[in-house]
Amino acid sequence: MKAAFALLNMLRLYEVTEVFGLPGETTLELYRAWEDFPDIAYRLCRDERSSVFMADGYAKATGKVGVCEGPSVGATHMIPGVAEACAACVPMIVITSDVELDTTKKNMLTGFDQTAIFQGVTKETFTITKPAEIPFIVRKAFRCAASGRTGPVHIRIPMDVYRGEVPDEEIFAQPQFARFPGVRASAAPSDAARAANMIASSKRPVMICGQGCVHSGAWKAVRLLAERAVILVGSTINAKGIFTETHPLSLGVIGARGGRKWANDIIADADLIIFAGSSTDSAGTDAWRIPDAKLRGSGPRIIQIDVSETELGNNYDAVCLLGDAAETLKLILELLPPYSSKSTSPARDEWAFAARKSGKKYEGHLSEFADRLGDSVHPLAVCRILERAAPSDTFFAVDPGISAAYSAAFLKIQGEGRRTAYNFAMGALGYAIPAAIGARVGIPEDRPVIALIGDGSFGFAAGELETAARVGMNITYILFDNRSFGWIRGTEFADKKSPLPKSYDKFTMFGKVDYLKIAEGFGLRGYKTASARELEDIIKECLSSPGVKLIALETPPEDALLPPVPGWFKYAKSASLENLYGAECMGEI
Repeated sequence: MKAAFALLNMLRLYEVTEVFGLPGETTLELYRAWEDFPDIAYRLCRDERSSVFMADGYAKATGKVGVCEGPSVGATHMIPGVAEACAACVPMIVITSDVELDTTKKNMLTGFDQTAIFQGVTKETFTITKPAEIPFIVRKAFRCAASGRTGPVHIRIPMDVYRGEVPDEEIFAQPQFARFPGVRASAAPSDAARAANMIASSKRPVMICGQGCVHSGAWKAVRLLAERAVILVGSTINAKGIFTETHPLSLGVIGARGGRKWANDIIADADLIIFAGSSTDSAGTDAWRIPDAKLRGSGPRIIQIDVSETELGNNYDAVCLLGDAAETLKLILELLPPYSSKSTSPARDEWAFAARKSGKKYEGHLSEFADRLGDSVHPLAVCRILERAAPSDTFFAVDPGISAAYSAAFLKIQGEGRRTAYNFAMGALGYAIPAAIGARVGIPEDRPVIALIGDGSFGFAAGELETAARVGMNITYILFDNRSFGWIRGTEFADKKSPLPKSYDKFTMFGKVDYLKIAEGFGLRGYKTASARELEDIIKECLSSPGVKLIALETPPEDALLPPVPGWFKYAKSASLENLYGAECMGEI
């Protein structure tokens, strides 16, 4: 069998139905073979970086290993997306073609050391030097991507290898690794029993779920343990949707990206913290202040569950359980002593009741603030409209910036499972437009896909709107237009504790853009409004009709519309600025 056919046969055996890519001269032999594989859709994109973000969104929405490919000349463009996937543990196969290896030393056009570039941002990088290696390397790549600490794996295939022969008997797969996790391991029973006893004896327990819980499909185990032991549950921004945010035990998103003061204060008062599938990174812990990593011995006891031995105890002195989040939580649940101790039961019930009371008080404050907004399209109003208009199984792809900060804090996900795609492992711009495309082709057509995008990110990935329109996808894009790299402005405002001078515009501000004309040029339906009431009608219309839609909303930049970020309001508390809506949303002023 020709090597190009062998590669595609292997992908078919691993249940691959979608590949995101961009063509190049070094991949022509593969495309010729692709004509015989109509069951593997080739999703042509406009930028190699976007192909990786599409595979990322696809994996997060489906639980299947994402696959993307690019030519030698475009391999460097893929690195931002691969770096995000590596930091976020997103299982992915990244295939690049290359020139013939013996020509690279002769300065062959587009040839370079791909291995050296991919090595630092993947779990593994393989260079195939002989056609017969293809089946073996593909099997190894899927096993590696979908097992343990999941992540991207790179396969480099020189163009001449595609023309070689592969023995037919080598073409077989291990299909359990088509989805992740391909295999599961639980923590040792003795470790799980110790954790169960710690939970049983605690009075103020909190569980913080990271993206590892989503990757392992742990939402049912999280809910059952929380309800059985009366444990309050928060999530990192990347795990939003792991626990129904309307549940009475939900704290919503916590930390520095999406965390509200009332929820972060509860974590600070806990006597037991369970980190489940969380890397305890700076965003999820507000730079290791929630909980405070410095309070060793005098702070809360900590349990950390992770499939990666390198993450266990990395930032906190914890009781470490090595294992898949779902399997380990189920084992802890089985070993949990009966919840009837007089010394803990009343205290824990009182703790949970006090948390709900704090949450309701905060919601009342938020409702009062929302009423004062009137008919404006403030980001908080957008979140409230989406809660009412979007079905509970909607999948959200979200860019960094205003889109992420407000939706993480204020858009309540009413369901559990794979519901969102944020990219806050790295936080690069240009994510949500392609990630929404990846999610759209991976989930049933009757599930809506909504992308919340920023105008800064739009400039990185606008070409992919043509991709979505060409394929005829049903996606609703909501664009926050503040004519700036607003997060930089907000950070400078908070750090300097003073309004930004006009001279700072040269670093951050854009010219005015007519996004509706751009949408029309790409074949999209465009909408623009400054009315919240009109916006709700527009969103309902978009969700009930096919095709790609773009809704443009003008908002002030972040220094004028300070988003809900803990630590950004020290200046706000002493300022007499009327536009610090974010600070008011947080209940800080």
